[in-house]
Amino acid sequence: MIRKIIEFLFNALGVKEFLIFTGTFFVLTAFAMLTTDSFVRPDGCVGIIPLELAFTKERFGSMIGECGAQGVRAHIILVWIDYLFIIAYTGFLGNLLGALVKGLERERALTLFSLPIYAGALDVIENTLLLNQLSNPDNLNSLIILAASIAASIKFLLLIATVAVIVYYLLAAVSVNKTPS
Repeated sequence: MIRKIIEFLFNALGVKEFLIFTGTFFVLTAFAMLTTDSFVRPDGCVGIIPLELAFTKERFGSMIGECGAQGVRAHIILVWIDYLFIIAYTGFLGNLLGALVKGLERERALTLFSLPIYAGALDVIENTLLLNQLSNPDNLNSLIILAASIAASIKFLLLIATVAVIVYYLLAAVSVNKTPS
């Protein structure tokens, strides 16, 4: 089932004609996230990434305790915007990577293409778990916070791997175009 979804997305996203659209959507959602963060998150309140990587109930509780009710509300708003950002970065990175690896052997191309898709899926899981905890900060759960942080860590590793693969294939494409005929 997952393979069929990856193949469908590869056929739908792995085309360079949509790069401008997915890139624009990515930039606009990143801008929305950054500007909203600057308007709603109180001074002295940690950003969303440290909260994602809290790992322990004590650390998570300490962070949201320092933020207060206004900071918790700000994080809830940012997590909801992050759902849009997930669609944006998954679409853009998948689109760019898919266009770059289209000519590779199909299995290898699908494996590389799946990196941002899996990162996006983990991000959805992480956001859902974070919203659960932020919505009820008086009843924090160690396992939920740990699961959210593990999902975030793996997501970041997959995104780093995705960017590394994109840079590699972009450099390979540029070097092929520079060689004299």
